Amino acid sequence: MNSDLDGWCRDIHRVVEGLVEEVEQMRQEQAVEKQISAFIQLNEKLMSNATSYTNLIMVAGYAGYFAFWSTLAGKIPTWLFNACGLAITVSLTLFISWEIVKMFWGAKHMRKTQAILGKRAHPNVLLEFEKAFQDFSSRTQRVWLVFLVPTVVSGIAAACLLIGYFCLSLAGVISTT
Repeated sequence: MNSDLDGWCRDIHRVVEGLVEEVEQMRQEQAVEKQISAFIQLNEKLMSNATSYTNLIMVAGYAGYFAFWSTLAGKIPTWLFNACGLAITVSLTLFISWEIVKMFWGAKHMRKTQAILGKRAHPNVLLEFEKAFQDFSSRTQRVWLVFLVPTVVSGIAAACLLIGYFCLSLAGVISTT
């Protein structure tokens, strides 16, 4: 009888140890999930701040460029004045167009995620939310490049035209003196 009790105790001990290991594994998985969630939230905040800062710099850059460019009317050749104006206007128009597209897509994404989160609570809600967020992010990144490249190229072209002109003018002044 004592050996039956010892066997039963060993079995119980083994089951309890197994449960303890499972609980510890679940605890570790939950800790990792919390860390991942915290990193995702941190990344979202950093991206939001970076976007706000970039937009601020872009707006200040465009305002400064247009203010400076407008003072050059009649002081530089007309073709250069017009070429710079065209290049920077194309850049600004693409930048504004992207911001408008992003605004509409963001509103559509918010409606979609609100609908997902408004569903009756079940385990798939978080998965659906994450999938919707990842789809939105990947689509946004792909289209963003379509706007980014010509925006930057035309903006830099406008600046290079003026810088080139000033360099050539300065070189001409230096060589004549």
